[in-house]
Amino acid sequence: MRRRTRTLVFLAATAALLGAAVFVELRRERALALDPLTTLDLAAATRLDVACAGCVARHYEKVDAHWRQRDPDAPADEALVARLLAIAHAPVRFRYPAREFEPARIGLVPPFATLRIDDTELRFGGTDAIRGDRYVAVGDAIALVPDRFSALLFKAAAPSPKE
Repeated sequence: MRRRTRTLVFLAATAALLGAAVFVELRRERALALDPLTTLDLAAATRLDVACAGCVARHYEKVDAHWRQRDPDAPADEALVARLLAIAHAPVRFRYPAREFEPARIGLVPPFATLRIDDTELRFGGTDAIRGDRYVAVGDAIALVPDRFSALLFKAAAPSPKE
């Protein structure tokens, strides 16, 4: 076999192997999406509160099918509220009973941030050292979820557009 042919065969095999790895990872990510953090009906949510260490608490309320920011009372950024609500359906990598962890060791006492949707409270702790997943306490369970939302939780309240 000539050198050029060997190189082409090696490159083709490498590309096929990488394609298979991407396919496997996509299937794994889809399987994760089947286990959401909560089963809340986000369309029925009427109240949303965000609090975090070192930032101003934000409060939102749904009035006449539109979200409004409270303190100060102004129209809310609907896209931002939708992204905050979507955190409740974040895919869970691992879920454990709360008794398996010391909450203070994983940053849940006090939590770095809390997100309350109606009567359901999500408490956000530190991140896992290996995968960078965020510890989230919901009820009597602690879940590890991919941390793709921290910037939303710690974001300062934006000035609302004029009514």
